[in-house]
Amino acid sequence: MKKEGLPLTITTKLVEVFAFVAPKIIGGKNAPSPVGELGMVEMTQALDLIDVCYEQVGPDMLISGFLQPIPDLLPVIPSVDETFAIDPTVTPYESTIIFFYKTWDPYGAFSNFSPHAIQMPDDNGDYVTWSSVEHYYQAHKFIGVDDPLAQDCVEKIKLVRSPEEAARIGRLLQRKFPDLVRSDWDNIKIDVMYRALKCKFSIYPHLNSLLLSTAGSVLVEASPHDLFWGGGREGEGLNYLGRLLMQLRSEFLGESDSAIENNCIAL
Repeated sequence: MKKEGLPLTITTKLVEVFAFVAPKIIGGKNAPSPVGELGMVEMTQALDLIDVCYEQVGPDMLISGFLQPIPDLLPVIPSVDETFAIDPTVTPYESTIIFFYKTWDPYGAFSNFSPHAIQMPDDNGDYVTWSSVEHYYQAHKFIGVDDPLAQDCVEKIKLVRSPEEAARIGRLLQRKFPDLVRSDWDNIKIDVMYRALKCKFSIYPHLNSLLLSTAGSVLVEASPHDLFWGGGREGEGLNYLGRLLMQLRSEFLGESDSAIENNCIAL
């Protein structure tokens, strides 16, 4: 069944990158690097190049290519009717699209990899601190399963330092131990994500303000690989992360400043 898309066209410019690889070796934590200050310390943060060319220049190797752009999209995420139902502030056919993906982008705080800890109640009503929304989400694949191995999976995910590592470990454990994943995961994962996002955007005023500043715009996680939470490479994704953020935005806009309902406590 084909879904009706928003008739918006987004264009991007290609950025060409040149890098020389010299036959020299230098080491140590203070060794120079051309991209050392960009904060890309995990492989999941790596920027992809397309149309890569190699050329030997004297003893060095010149590598050139173009940064993989967010492709021109004719969004199918979500349909006009779904968008308006999620957030009435969005005007079909007239709204702009705000993309987010990398945490250092202008709206990178919308990513689940943003370094914002949350505190959420466990099954006993005690509040537990999670280093990021991604930590919370990945661990909940195994929470509630009556098996010591499942509890070990939760602790492994909870204790890793970065959201990228939490995502990697969570997906790895899900593939390795499919029987340990809670049987209702596919039915509850959207609600798990919703609760974590609501906590995150409730306890950090600057994040709440950033989300509200996008009122009237369609929010799209520009992940080219995740076709459930993201928008996909050509707008074929379901963009459920963007949908949940628009839903929360609508709820926050409809609430008074003195009565913001949430299920978490301030850090």
